[in-house]
Amino acid sequence: MSHLFYSIIIPAYNAAKTLEKCLNSVLTQDFPSYEIIVVNDGSEDHTLSLLQSWQENHEDIRLQIINQENSGLGAARNAALQLAKGEYCALLDADDYWHPEKLKSCHSFLKHSPECDVLYHNVFNIGLNGEKKRRVFALSAASDILEKGCPIVPSAAILKTTTAQEFGFSTQSKFHGAEDLYLWLELFAAKKCFYYWPEAIAYYRETGGMSSRIDEHLKKVENVYEHFYQLDLYKRLAFEQALQRKWYEAARFYQKRGQHHAAERYYSMADGKSLKIFTLKIMNRLGLSY
Repeated sequence: MSHLFYSIIIPAYNAAKTLEKCLNSVLTQDFPSYEIIVVNDGSEDHTLSLLQSWQENHEDIRLQIINQENSGLGAARNAALQLAKGEYCALLDADDYWHPEKLKSCHSFLKHSPECDVLYHNVFNIGLNGEKKRRVFALSAASDILEKGCPIVPSAAILKTTTAQEFGFSTQSKFHGAEDLYLWLELFAAKKCFYYWPEAIAYYRETGGMSSRIDEHLKKVENVYEHFYQLDLYKRLAFEQALQRKWYEAARFYQKRGQHHAAERYYSMADGKSLKIFTLKIMNRLGLSY
């Protein structure tokens, strides 16, 4: 292959504990045509020294390291996207890793599908409950994301480089933490082509770290949904159903952890006509963390 097929985009912030495993999963790929671009987004641990050491030990690997002040995930990915030389950009977060056949498997699809702007595939969740295949499904419209949840994990997404460079990730503070959701909806609004590849060839690390910031995260997701509703990307019903589902998920998150007051707040916002939710709300009031 005379040209680079993939640019692998890895944003890293205080990622020293997981970054080496992430990079080594690229090293084991059974596909040679790639470059790696890692953005050290103002890390305060030894992420940078680990990167430099890894680079010294793998001089045959085409690796670029970008150092910048902490600017957030969207800005970090955008910095890498602008330097990408590959035909496609494969996203990989620093705490996740890939199956050795990831790049080869996706290449076998992409080489026959030049119209594809976004290819995403199945993934295993790891961490909180061992290893479990995530619920991932094919999308036919933006409203599917609102009605069923977003099936696209960034570390399981590959974007055509020209598309990625044209749109990029939002850096607006009101969407911070939901940049990937914003991009997928923006690409649907632009009528870009999405394909689903059913193989589970990535590993997404669940940390449970959102528990202390779930209210903030939900607000950012609501901001994204509201933004694209105002652009007429989907109907009011889909918008309202998406909010109801997010509130229900938040209520269940808190109830399972015994935080019943917080759960009650979100149950009161969720669908009051649902028998399931009504039953869970009663159980929550009884102090049951089912």
